[in-house]
Amino acid sequence: ATTEFFICIGDQTSLDAGRSGTTDSLGFAAFGKVTKGMSVVRKIQATKNNGDKLVERILITDIKID
Repeated sequence: ATTEFFICIGDQTSLDAGRSGTTDSLGFAAFGKVTKGMSVVRKIQATKNNGDKLVERILITDIKID
């Protein structure tokens, strides 16, 4: 987890441990929470994509950690 991140919208039970969403069935750890800006997340969700990648990159100009 050094070059990318993703935001899950809704339950992603296929990524739970013991499920088929990962090649080793170990699942993924989820951490963090969107506390502001969910409208921005929804705009990103609505952009064109090729499966798990966006067609056009989105420039992140600021990140704040509380």
